[in-house]
Amino acid sequence: MYTTVFGFTRHPFGPDPESDHLFRAPQLDEAHSRLRYLVEHRALGVLTGEPGTGKSTALRRLRDELHPEQVRALYIHDTEVSPRDLCQQIALELGLEAQISRAQSLRTIQHEVRRLATERRLTVLLVLDEAQNLRPQVLALLCTLVSFDWDATRHVALLLAGQVGLRQRLRMAHLEALDQRITVRFNLTGLDRETTQSYLEHRLEVAGVTRPLFCQPAIEAIFSASQGIMRRIDTLAHHSLAVAATKKAQIVDADHVLQAAQEMRS
Repeated sequence: MYTTVFGFTRHPFGPDPESDHLFRAPQLDEAHSRLRYLVEHRALGVLTGEPGTGKSTALRRLRDELHPEQVRALYIHDTEVSPRDLCQQIALELGLEAQISRAQSLRTIQHEVRRLATERRLTVLLVLDEAQNLRPQVLALLCTLVSFDWDATRHVALLLAGQVGLRQRLRMAHLEALDQRITVRFNLTGLDRETTQSYLEHRLEVAGVTRPLFCQPAIEAIFSASQGIMRRIDTLAHHSLAVAATKKAQIVDADHVLQAAQEMRS
C-alpha cells in the first residue's frame, strides 16, 4: 500500500531477499566463517539465537554457497521426533528406503555416508533446525551419526541450529559426550544501533530507494523497540512506513514509529 507512495520497486521489508542481496552484518559474516569451517573440517557445531536474529539467513547463505559436487547437504526441521523417526528422515534425505528399526536405519545411513565419502569424496552436512526441540534420546544418538568408524574418522558435518535454550540442554550431564565433541559454537544477537541503521538503508536500497526515508529519531525508536532483532526491525519498519504514507509524510519520524508500535500491540 505504500510501495507506490515512496517509489519502491518491491516490498522493502517482506521475506528475505535473494542470497546476493542478503545483509552482511559483521556478526553474520563471522557466523558464516564458523559454519564454513564446520563443513570443511566435518565438525560438530551449534548455532543459536533468539527468533529473528538471523539463523535462517545464515543457513540460507551457507546452503547457497555449498558446491553440490563437494557437499551433500541434508536439512531437517521436524525435530520433535523419536530416534527411529529421525533415522528414517535422514535415510529418506539420502534417497534411501526407510527401514523398520532404528538400528537398521542407522546401519543403512552409515553405509551410505561412508560410500559418499570414499567413492565420491563428498562431505555429508546434516543440519537439524529447531534443535532445541530434540529429545534427549535423539541428542544422545548424534555422537553415533557423527563418528562411527574404528579410527574415529568423521564423515559427517553436523550443525544444530536453535534457540538459546539449546546451549543449556547440551550442558546436561548425560549429554557430556556430545557436548565435548562440539568445536563450533556461535550465538546470534541483536544488531547494534549503527548496524541497525545500515540494515534499514540496505533493505530500502534493495527495494529501489536510495534516499533516506527514516529520520535519525525514527531509527533510534526502531532500534530501541526492536532491540536490534532483524525480524522485529522488519515488522516495525513496515508498519511505520504505512503510518507515514497514511499521513502523506515524505519521511518516517519517531511519532510514526511510536504509532506503529502502539497499533502492533493493540
